[in-house]
Amino acid sequence: MIRLSSLGDVLLTMPAVQAIKAAAPATAVTWLVEGSPSELLAHQDFVDRVIEFPRRRIAGSLQRGRLDAALATLAAFLSSLRRDAYDTVVDFHGIIKSALLAWTARSTQRIGFDRRPAKEGSWLFYNGKIAPPDPRMHKADRNMLLASRLGSRGLPEINLKTPPAAASYIDAFLANRKTASPIFVVNPFCSRGNEFKRWDLARYAELIRRVGDTTGATMMVVWGPGEEEEARRLAAAAGSHAVLACATTVSQLLALLKRTDLYIGGDTGVMHLAAFARVPVVAIFGPTDHLVNGPYGNGHTMVRKELACSPCRDKTCKSRECLRSITVDEVHRAVLAAWAAREVH
Repeated sequence: MIRLSSLGDVLLTMPAVQAIKAAAPATAVTWLVEGSPSELLAHQDFVDRVIEFPRRRIAGSLQRGRLDAALATLAAFLSSLRRDAYDTVVDFHGIIKSALLAWTARSTQRIGFDRRPAKEGSWLFYNGKIAPPDPRMHKADRNMLLASRLGSRGLPEINLKTPPAAASYIDAFLANRKTASPIFVVNPFCSRGNEFKRWDLARYAELIRRVGDTTGATMMVVWGPGEEEEARRLAAAAGSHAVLACATTVSQLLALLKRTDLYIGGDTGVMHLAAFARVPVVAIFGPTDHLVNGPYGNGHTMVRKELACSPCRDKTCKSRECLRSITVDEVHRAVLAAWAAREVH
């Protein structure tokens, strides 16, 4: 199974991979991935082996001007990838990099998407291609089309595992902070290069104050690498209900989300992690397609505006009307409705 990145896309591939494993339990499933999602995958019982593409080591060597070291690392990795033979390689990623890795792995069957969802000519490397019937099909459903090629039927219920050490780390943090229930998680950030999806921080601060005052909830601001200082400023500006979360790995963040009651944030991988942790999500959507990228499953709420120019992928857009037209009042009402619905349930 190849889905290299990012966190959200890896998560939305998990149901298809679990379905493949469920259809043939004796199948040994290997997942080729890169970056932080590898640590989460290593703890899931539907993945037998995780192979991590050494992107960071290669990038580090190139940054130091060591092209020879970068090439040596890549050559060693490709050699190890060819060491084992596979019955089937499924490329869920659909870019030239993933297709070349699929072609490098020793297998007679390489399955991937046809040219519409696949990119960069990657479809030319597959001998089994699937063409989704709807370009706006949700990514999890689209990935299931590849799983169905291997005999899988129906999306399984995902119950992501967290290692005991991650759960203990979060339990200690919550105990030390004497955090009161309910706990609402707020994630105002987006991965680097995707800031065009981010709602204004000043509005998040006002939202945290109002939701905290209305519900009495602890409003926990989560953050990732390079976001701590901004998260501290947001928590300070948001008032007494705001609490800064501890530093977390992906597994630790999953453990934290499993102990919380509601999630508020934009279109990010952490939003999908919350949905898979079975936390009700209130998602603020702007330029990205909510039908394709929305939180998967029932009980989630999306706040968005139906504009002629949205969805789009224009990172250079100056007006950002799709996000700026979403008011604090609208998100506040959505949060209260989601919380009331959860209490009824």
